Amino acid sequence: MKILELLHVMVAQSFYRWAMKEINPMHPDVPKIMLRQQQLAEKYRRIWA
Repeated sequence: MKILELLHVMVAQSFYRWAMKEINPMHPDVPKIMLRQQQLAEKYRRIWA
């Protein structure tokens, strides 16, 4: 189960990194994307702890 959760986090992180490259910096969803990236990074750290 931990492997699936880790896989999900890694795929989501790569998607959000791609989205930040492609999106206009003035788009209203940028703060949401940045917040989600931080949440995923924290989840990644918790999985490996």
